[in-house]
Amino acid sequence: MPKTVNPIEKRAEFIAASWNVIAERGFGAVSMRSVAAAAGCTTGALTHYFSDRNTLLIEALRSAHIAAAKRMVVVAGMGDSDFERLRAVLLESLPLDDERYREWRVWLAFWEASMSDQNLATENRRRYSEWQALVADLLTPLSESAETAAEFLIALTDGLGLNIVRCIDGDAGLARQQSKCLHILDHALNQFRD
Repeated sequence: MPKTVNPIEKRAEFIAASWNVIAERGFGAVSMRSVAAAAGCTTGALTHYFSDRNTLLIEALRSAHIAAAKRMVVVAGMGDSDFERLRAVLLESLPLDDERYREWRVWLAFWEASMSDQNLATENRRRYSEWQALVADLLTPLSESAETAAEFLIALTDGLGLNIVRCIDGDAGLARQQSKCLHILDHALNQFRD
């Protein structure tokens, strides 16, 4: 009896494999062959779901943003106040666990690649606009200039995330860097307390 393959699950496996290749070896290492090998299948199986490298990469970027956005919606719904919801969403955007750390490595690779690839740049701008709109919405009850405040907080979280991901001092150094970044974020957020 032939094996039944769930196409949604199979696409997700290939996207996860592309994230792993990017996170471990960088954007330049991504090829149809390397992703297929990381997924434990043939290149032909991969091309059944993604026609070429660029299609796969755009879907990988989109999926990383969608996964983060889903988590942010969940944590935003848990806060008891506008301030707590804002803080929870910003914390969710930082590389504070293995999953988000890997996402950040993927995003950094995409940021670099989008400087020379118009399709990736367009996708990245679209996702950043969604991110900025979410933060501005959360800030609306807390700030008279929510859009400017959103730009500030996004720039801050981008910088903090970069500081965490670039840490090469082992687990203890990473934990110290994460703690330092949390302190900086909380200091910046004090102005928005309700």
